[in-house]
Amino acid sequence: MLSVGLVGMPNAGKSTLFNLLTKRSVPAENYPFTTIDPHDGIVEVPDRRIKMLAELTGSKKEIYAAIEFRDIAGLIKNAHKGEGLGNQFLSHIQEVDLILLVVRCFENSDIIHVENRVNPTEDEEILMMELTLHDEKKLENLLVRIEKDRKIEHREQKMEICEHILTQLSQIQPASNFNMDGWEEELVKWRKSLNLLTDKPILRLGNISYEGENLPYKSDFEIDISLESQFGDMTPEERKEFGASEETAIDQLIRTSYEKLNLATYLTCGEIESRAWTFTRGMKAPQCAGKIHTDFEKKFIKAEVVSYKEFIKAGGWKECYEVGAVKTMGKDYTMEDGDVVEFKIGG
Repeated sequence: MLSVGLVGMPNAGKSTLFNLLTKRSVPAENYPFTTIDPHDGIVEVPDRRIKMLAELTGSKKEIYAAIEFRDIAGLIKNAHKGEGLGNQFLSHIQEVDLILLVVRCFENSDIIHVENRVNPTEDEEILMMELTLHDEKKLENLLVRIEKDRKIEHREQKMEICEHILTQLSQIQPASNFNMDGWEEELVKWRKSLNLLTDKPILRLGNISYEGENLPYKSDFEIDISLESQFGDMTPEERKEFGASEETAIDQLIRTSYEKLNLATYLTCGEIESRAWTFTRGMKAPQCAGKIHTDFEKKFIKAEVVSYKEFIKAGGWKECYEVGAVKTMGKDYTMEDGDVVEFKIGG
């Protein structure tokens, strides 16, 4: 299961956000380094399509896609040197697939800021600086080892890759800025195996206050985490009464994280269950069938596929066959998000 790491400076709102995401209780007090060990939580990906399919087909169970969120302790300036247990925290980031930068954008004298000021742009710069310096140190050490060992396969090319990435890092640019298009697949895999922090996709979240003063910040997503914590346990109807949208910002964030991980969902339904199955975009039908059972990929014959919208419009499998909405797809079919599918498997 792919994971999202909540990364930010102390008191940015990470642990409160984690509690909202996972409904788990972890300390979120108003002082740095409350969180030392990372906390993990499995989170369902909200998907109204599952409920609609379940109602249509009379399913007994609804099963949703899921991703993991990890609450990582606050980073401070010079974390890469070990400041504030920084090396330990950076190693926790190494284990996640997507970095969710949580940046405080609001003024509030009651909430301590480790730098004694609130400046979201500078906070992001500090966070990115720590991530890039960590990668830079790692690559410099690796380059020394490669230079010394003349028996390493593709030694010259690997040195060149390291130097290209180090050029990016020295300008406080992420390693992901160095594109490997045109390089041998073996070298592309080697570069990926380095697991550099700044090679991971990054999603920027601004923690704002709808009632207070906010500083400008170019984020991918904005949430008033404090406000959402007040609405967190309300039903959609109750939220509507208070003037909030029926769908929570937390639900939207979970889905955005899921998509940022390059994940998509195909759907199965019937009397037993309606279910969302996670796959990586670009996967072929046999690989997706293997998500249900490994033997399904080997014994794949074909896939009967209907788009979700057509399935709902027609009213079920029988009706879809009657109106000709079902497409029979072979091994070369690339699955799409929202495909409702039945796989045909051989003996």
